Amino acid sequence: MWDDTGALGRLTRWLSLLVVLLLIGAGVAWVYHSDHFPIKKVAIEGKLVHLDGKVLQTIAQKHLSGNIFRADMNAAQEAFQKLPWVDSALVRRRLPDAVEIHLTERIAVAQWKKSDLVDSKGNIFQATLDQDLPVFEGQPGTGKDMVRHYNEFAGILGARDLKMRELIYTPRSAWYIVLDNGITVRLGREHEIKRLQLFAEIWPSLLQKHRNRLSYVDMRYKDGFSVRYNQPLDEPSE
Repeated sequence: MWDDTGALGRLTRWLSLLVVLLLIGAGVAWVYHSDHFPIKKVAIEGKLVHLDGKVLQTIAQKHLSGNIFRADMNAAQEAFQKLPWVDSALVRRRLPDAVEIHLTERIAVAQWKKSDLVDSKGNIFQATLDQDLPVFEGQPGTGKDMVRHYNEFAGILGARDLKMRELIYTPRSAWYIVLDNGITVRLGREHEIKRLQLFAEIWPSLLQKHRNRLSYVDMRYKDGFSVRYNQPLDEPSE
């Protein structure tokens, strides 16, 4: 067989390839297990308002130290993602010695039942915020739908300089709005956008002058509405 030049050449090539692979494997193992290639820079990026810088540093120090190839980027990313105010986290190596952390913060749009918060995507998270926010009262899993309705309702009411203090979505799928002036607007289970638009239309001409007496306005009628006053009128109502 050793007189077969072709076979001897193939064997030599295979042995050479094996040696190269062994050298590469040894090099990779040395790089991975050595104390060389330390992480020298950790950069945290993103528009951060509510996240605690000391907490971020603690997570970075725990997961992103030593050899840059051994540092567990996935574990670090998961740790950042678990922080209440973090909407998304991305941790990446930047060879030879840097790690980039990009964090996106949640945007709180409302309180959820006066204890948690609701972000702009309808996610409920446990955090506190010293800020005057509307309160959402809804059922589990309705956060996204409530945020969508809130944005639509706010646009309609904003045209009349009205704001929401509370948005309620009942177990029977009915919508209620409590305005910042204390008036409740009952919208019911259907045509809620159209009904609120009608409320906004009649507000300046029929309701605004009675705003200090109004308890609620019920828009759940096909061709009209009803009101309840918390004080008697001094003159006949329209």
